[in-house]
Amino acid sequence: MHRIGLSRLVLSAVFLLFSHLSLHSDSPEHPPLFPLRVSDNHRYLVDQTGTPFLVHGDSAWSLIVQLDLNETALYLDRRKAQGFNSILTNLIEHRFADNPPLDAFGETPFGQPGDFSKPDDRYFSHAAAVIELAARRGMAVFLVPAYLGIGGDEEGWYHEIRKTGRETLRQYGTYLGRKYGGFPNIVWVLGGDFTPPLLDRWTVDELAAGIREGGSRQLMTAHCGQEPPAIHFGNRGWLDLNNVYSYAPELSPALRSEYERRPIRPFILIESIYEGDYRASAQRIRRQAYTTLLNGAAGHFFGSNPVWNFSSPVKGFPTQVAWQTALDSQGSVDMSYVWRFFSRLKWAELLPEGGDRFVARLTGESDSIPAVAAATRDGNLLVIYILDGGSGRLTLDLSSFAGDLRAFWYDPTCGMNTTAAIVTSPSNRQVSISIPGNNSSGERDWLLVVHSGDK
Repeated sequence: MHRIGLSRLVLSAVFLLFSHLSLHSDSPEHPPLFPLRVSDNHRYLVDQTGTPFLVHGDSAWSLIVQLDLNETALYLDRRKAQGFNSILTNLIEHRFADNPPLDAFGETPFGQPGDFSKPDDRYFSHAAAVIELAARRGMAVFLVPAYLGIGGDEEGWYHEIRKTGRETLRQYGTYLGRKYGGFPNIVWVLGGDFTPPLLDRWTVDELAAGIREGGSRQLMTAHCGQEPPAIHFGNRGWLDLNNVYSYAPELSPALRSEYERRPIRPFILIESIYEGDYRASAQRIRRQAYTTLLNGAAGHFFGSNPVWNFSSPVKGFPTQVAWQTALDSQGSVDMSYVWRFFSRLKWAELLPEGGDRFVARLTGESDSIPAVAAATRDGNLLVIYILDGGSGRLTLDLSSFAGDLRAFWYDPTCGMNTTAAIVTSPSNRQVSISIPGNNSSGERDWLLVVHSGDK
């Protein structure tokens, strides 16, 4: 993480709209044309028209098994209105539901408990209806076909999968490939909170092979035990999309590691601290999103308790808040501002700071503060997320920027912009910009956007 120097506050209080900027704008009236594919430069996802698709996801692990279709529609409509375009959910549930593995209608995924050779089509048809509801709203479904469980424990299906064997597991995968191969909004997520030992990696590979044999051609990734799937499955042909899964307070090292990994694959933050757990502050939840998206990621997933389990009676995740109420939590509102910010920028062109990729050099004047930055290769757009700014001034070297400089601050807690007063040295393009004090929530995180007038 870079650190920037501070001094005093000078701020213009003129409010602007993003529409006043000659920056990119993703229109919510134009839903993506699925299926998604990897961009030509392997850094992000695009739809079938080539339009960049920023994964702005919500963790909805128990959605398919816990809710009926009316409740599902309510959930999807609210998340769609907040800018979310993706959900992460289990296809079959082992623990986190009212009566697992039964769904809200009392249907079971298998004719016999844990028997992967006998999938019950009634259950999987309900799941298909959920996926279709998401598709109608232009939302991708990151679908986990058989969650393994932390350490392969009773939370997931690892023991049943090992017992069922290679052939039956592949047959199950083939069934899924045939059942869901026609749903273009799916991204398959293999594994689940666990990387099996080397001799048991077939529990992932056979399922991937079966899904492909069934005719499914959607993108695939894996959800490993707080490790990037590229570490263990990087040589697999089925791994299209990499990810970061970390609860570390500082995510930048893990994110930059994936950005620099070769061969290049797009990566997302698939899981980090959830709102409502571990006493996570609202600023911590915001920081995860902005840090991820300014470190070269193709997207991120937000998580909130009790939304992810939809108020199922699970031990270890106590809450007195109903999932319907939690849809409008502070974290949910803040994530809508994340979407508002990035959807109006040329986010796919932003490169994380460092080396010759970073166009604007950040320098400090006094005490340092943590920040994350990214810029376009042409040097005409710079975005800085200041994690804890306070009042002061920062100095930037913007010698590569062409044309008149413009800058504004974005408040991540209310979605409002204010112009930033710039003091420029004509000789060397050194600029000094005032940092606001507290944002509208009383916290001290801000985003600064600097762009050239002819951009």
